[in-house]
Amino acid sequence: MSDAILNVLNWINACMSNMSGKSNVLYWQFGNFQPGLYNYAKNVMNNVVMPVAYVILALFLLLELHKASLRMESAQMGTAGNVTLIFKVLIKCAICKIVLDETPNLLKAIYNATAEITRSINNLNSTTSISDGLDLTLIGSQIEDLNIITGIIPLLLSFVTFLIVWIATIMANVIIIIRFFELYLYVAIAPIPIATLPHEEFSQIGKNFLKSFTAVCVQGTLIFLVLTFFPVIYNSKFLLQRNAGQVVTMGTGEIYTALLAIVGYAIVLIIAIFSTNKWAKSICGAM
Repeated sequence: MSDAILNVLNWINACMSNMSGKSNVLYWQFGNFQPGLYNYAKNVMNNVVMPVAYVILALFLLLELHKASLRMESAQMGTAGNVTLIFKVLIKCAICKIVLDETPNLLKAIYNATAEITRSINNLNSTTSISDGLDLTLIGSQIEDLNIITGIIPLLLSFVTFLIVWIATIMANVIIIIRFFELYLYVAIAPIPIATLPHEEFSQIGKNFLKSFTAVCVQGTLIFLVLTFFPVIYNSKFLLQRNAGQVVTMGTGEIYTALLAIVGYAIVLIIAIFSTNKWAKSICGAM
């Protein structure tokens, strides 16, 4: 019975140690996750969406020129004032055209900025000593005398703990995949909202789009932080009890408490992973 319990606890340790390791996809280069899907999104953007965006941009720039001509007629600013106003509109047109042309690079720059933050966090973790989870040697000394009857409860509790931790890991991977799908959808449709930037009223569409895209990028950093928070909590709270530098073995009751605490934090992890999208939008001021 004790061997079965130790095996389940070893599974829990494996989930904990792999939780942050599997999240390295969050700081990969833009497009490295499912490159075929990313290339498809770029083809849609370049061949379908971009021509429509140029038409929208041209329409809004013509409206800006028309608005400038009305201002010149009503204000009677003279030749110098008219030239200055037209020059400002042309500069605005040139900037908007450049921004639309560089839409892929703009999105990539936003993503790379957040990915670099995530990579730096990972490098920080790589220099920090993180233990291997529950010390099975110490726990084994507490449960080695359990028989089939007395070992049922700790075995069931250990297995339930493993299932919840495993579900938390699966949910984290699902959210990561959904986030990349969302990023690629933004890539495919990006030129249209960006083309609205020249217009005074409709420019909010482009600004909100950039905020939303940035929020999805920031979400990756938040997910990574959540996934690295959990092993730190797990390692600091549930491995051993230390008193004045002395290692104190955990009693059987304390093992139950530790397992229940792991269950609680795993549930918190699931909630936190689902909340990262809302937190990222709040940080970036996105709708």
